[in-house]
Order: sequence, then C-alpha cells, then structure tokens
Amino acid sequence: MRKKYILAAVIITGLTVPALYAGAGSDAAAFLKIDAGARAAAMGGAFGAVGDDASSVFYNPAGPALARNQELMLSHSEWLEGLRNEHAAYIHPISPRLTIFTGLTALIVPSMDKLDIAGDKTGSFSAMDGAAGAGFAWAFGDDLFGGLFVKTVYQQADTRKAFAYAGDFGLIKTYGNNVRLGLAAQNLGTAMKLYTESFSLPFTCRGGAAYRVRDMAWLTAELVKAGESDTAFAAGAEGEYSFDPRETLFARLGYKTGRSKNAGSGISAGVGLQSNDLRLDYAFSPFGDLGDTHRISLTLKFGQDRRDIVPNRGSKKSYSGGKTPAQPQKRGAQNKGRKPVPAETGNEINFMW
Repeated sequence: MRKKYILAAVIITGLTVPALYAGAGSDAAAFLKIDAGARAAAMGGAFGAVGDDASSVFYNPAGPALARNQELMLSHSEWLEGLRNEHAAYIHPISPRLTIFTGLTALIVPSMDKLDIAGDKTGSFSAMDGAAGAGFAWAFGDDLFGGLFVKTVYQQADTRKAFAYAGDFGLIKTYGNNVRLGLAAQNLGTAMKLYTESFSLPFTCRGGAAYRVRDMAWLTAELVKAGESDTAFAAGAEGEYSFDPRETLFARLGYKTGRSKNAGSGISAGVGLQSNDLRLDYAFSPFGDLGDTHRISLTLKFGQDRRDIVPNRGSKKSYSGGKTPAQPQKRGAQNKGRKPVPAETGNEINFMW
C-alpha cells in the first residue's frame, strides 16, 4: 500500500502559524513572522523604531547602529503545539559609524508520526525551519541610520529540504533623544520550492514611531504588512525603574491586531531585570484555543563603549549614537569664553566632542 506522508512541519510552520492572522497561508517560511526576543515580543512586536539592542537584527537592521556596546542575545520560546523557537544575535561596533552583526533563528518541530493511506503509523520524522545571516548598520550622521541584513532561509521536513536567499533593509531617523521613526523591508529574495510547488517568502514592511517619556519609558506604535494579505497594527510600552545605577526593573505591555477569532486577543506582557551589563527578559503571549507562548531572553553587553572609539585623525567630532554630546563642564567664571583644551596623549591629539 502506498505510504502517504503527513507533512506536519510544513502544515504547522507554513499554515498553522500564518493562520493565526487572517488571510494568511500562501507564503513559505512563515516562521519568519514570529516575534524575536522577549523584550520586543512583550511590546507586541512594535520594535522597528525602538530597535536599540541585539534583537533589532530581526526587526530593523538599522537598529544596531544605535547600540553603544557589543551585545549578545540568546532567546528561547516555548511556542505552540510543542514547537520551540530559538533566536541568537550578536552586534559589534567597529567604528563610531559602522556596526556589523549576525543573526540566527530556528523553529524546531517535535517528532511526528508517518501514516499510511489507512491512517496506520509507519514510523516518524522530524522537521526544522531556520534562517541565518550577517549584515551591517551605518550612521549617516547623529540622527539618520541605515542597515542591511543578508540571510539564507532553510526548511526541512523528513528527507526533503528547501533553501532561499533574502535581504532586509532598514532606516531609523531620530529627533533629539525622545523621538524615533523606523522603516524596514524584510525578506526580499528568491522563492522557496517545497516538493513540487514554489512559494514566495513572506515579504514584510514595517513602519513605526517611538517616543521616549522622561528617560523612563518607551511608547511605540507600528504598522506591519507581512505576506500578501496580512496587515496588523502593533503598539507597545516599556517602563523602567532603577533601584540604583546597576539594577533596573522593566515592565512591558503590547497589543497586535489581525488575530483570528480562535487565536487570542493579541495582548502580550513581560518583565525584565538588568544587573550591570546583563539583562534577563520574559514575555507571555496567550493564543486562545491554540495555547500560550512563553519567551525568555538573555542579553549581555560587553566591550568598549562606542562613544569612546576615537575617530580617524582629522575628524572634527565623534559619533554619539543618536545622543546629544555632553558639554564641557564649567570650571568657574575665569574660564568663561575660553575654548576647551583638547586632551593630549603623546604626539596624538584626540577630540571627543
């Protein structure tokens, strides 16, 4: 009797996940639509304009240009129906204006049964989807940033495999220290052939804004169009409270439209705790009849602060990462009207303002 494979991995990742949003199902690699990182997921995925940490690799590739240190993020999600979703990202400032980064995501499907045409079990198989790539972000000035992320997309079910290649582009514009606008186009690339059919990657456009409230909270909103017919509005908030200069507590809330009637309300929430350069984040997202999802992320900052990277000789000022440079401190009335004296080290003079 001819065996019939039930491709659970393809059904779950290609149909079930996009089916959480109305009108979906015609795109390959739908796992690329899943939110990355607990911080962004708790804020409803409205992260394309905030994007100032390693998780921005998956939302807006211009975001790494806003980070001031090297960062490593590792994120784990207990997704729906026993699926596990993993993300990893690393960003590295090279100069006052250039940042390089890399990102990896994987959706791991538990072992599934093979059934014949009569419905009898004949064995089992596994499946996995993933994407990995690298890119760079560039500061055009103190208020405009751009980025490019190039990646390979992979899907595998039993012995069948498929590949595609794609790129993400992004821009972030800042206005002072309190307002950011973000725009990104994701998953522009080749089609993916699954068995005898070819499917396009879920081309995604993001446009949003973020507002910083008194240096203690972010308010953000974003419009997201993913695939041929998925359009959603997302909004999020993040508040912070510092116990001391080394310890900070975060509380987050988010909402995203576009869910089907059985996939929950679209509300998400989470908390975070930062101690020195280490931050631990958690996010909770209920999906109605499909179950709940839990995410946990660990982010580590290390290395030299970008503001301390000295520009090439002859440069008149250093990149401030979207922040207003600190002004020289006054030293009494006798210094009024005098120009700052540059710091001298050996035969080299470094201007840091």
